Amino acid sequence: MGQHFPRIVFFTVVLSACIITAGCSGLLTAEGPLAKYALSSHTRSDQASRFTPVPTETTVVGTPFETPVITATPTEDPFSYNPLRVIPQAGDAPEYRTFSFGYRTDEYTVKMPVNLSIYRAANMSGNKQMIIDDKEVGLFYRQMIEDPAMEPFYHDLSKEIRSLRYKGGKTLSDDEYLEMVTSFVQQIPYDNTTSGAPRYPVEVIFDQKGDCDEKSILLAGLLSRDGYDVGLLIFPSLKHATAGIRIHLTTSNPSFKVFSDNKRDYVYIETTTTRLIGFYPEEYENAPRPIVVPVGNGTIGYGKINYVMTIFYDTKTILTNIRTLEERGGPNRVLQQWDYDAYVSYVNTYNFVMSTNDRVAAMEAIRESELPHHSACMSCN
Repeated sequence: MGQHFPRIVFFTVVLSACIITAGCSGLLTAEGPLAKYALSSHTRSDQASRFTPVPTETTVVGTPFETPVITATPTEDPFSYNPLRVIPQAGDAPEYRTFSFGYRTDEYTVKMPVNLSIYRAANMSGNKQMIIDDKEVGLFYRQMIEDPAMEPFYHDLSKEIRSLRYKGGKTLSDDEYLEMVTSFVQQIPYDNTTSGAPRYPVEVIFDQKGDCDEKSILLAGLLSRDGYDVGLLIFPSLKHATAGIRIHLTTSNPSFKVFSDNKRDYVYIETTTTRLIGFYPEEYENAPRPIVVPVGNGTIGYGKINYVMTIFYDTKTILTNIRTLEERGGPNRVLQQWDYDAYVSYVNTYNFVMSTNDRVAAMEAIRESELPHHSACMSCN
């Protein structure tokens, strides 16, 4: 009888959809820490199709609107925020924008009315020419959210979104509704071509696009009017702004990252791409303390943070195992068959978890993967 040797397989797998570095100045990137791995030509095509998840697409439908020339009103103070002045004109009928987005296993479509008088006031405001330094940016953003002229817009927008809470005869809980509204904003197309001050929320809906601070301002405005305790998290050194939702800590030493204004604790909400609430890019772990700007007077926080942070911890363990297997493969990137199978499973699971807004599905994917209990010990082998 001849000897039986373990089968050897060459491996190169793409890890796409890794943590996105989000920023307001074109800092979005799809590159991940394992981008150097590509699927080899001899691997079956049906395997290759599983490695990179198909991103959720947002369908937007609307009528183009000619943007008026932006001119500052002579009576406005160019060095301070000036409340919007809405001047209705004949023929200012509402225009509609339709968005389709996914939350968990459901697909939603919402038709948003846009008051053209409010849109024009926002688009032509002299506030767009203000020069804002880092110390004032938080106040400026909050003034945009709380501008009295925006109330009719938020009323119309919130009415349409709230109706989705009862889709199919079921009612979303406070946590689920928070996740659903967040998913809606996350799936508005990203665009960072704005010059000067950010778009107002009414402009984000009308233009059907926005960058990090613009989408975060929209989300904070929506959630605060639904009673949530939300804030803006502004990272000047990283050129990024995002939203935060309050949590109530039961310990002074949590195992996950929180952002505080010394009174309230918030967790990170990424608004530029689909992501679970509480997940944050790796570079924010040790980022300088952000400017934290509470918005509104809401009291509802996020109750599922421990659930999500368990998932977050597992993704770090999966990354550790992926890197351990890469080292085990050596410079020739060669693994035993069973290690290769585990590697593929880890990559597929990581990609899915980092591209979903469904915390239940993310947890199930981790449980069904090759991830053993206490698998971080794999690096000890």
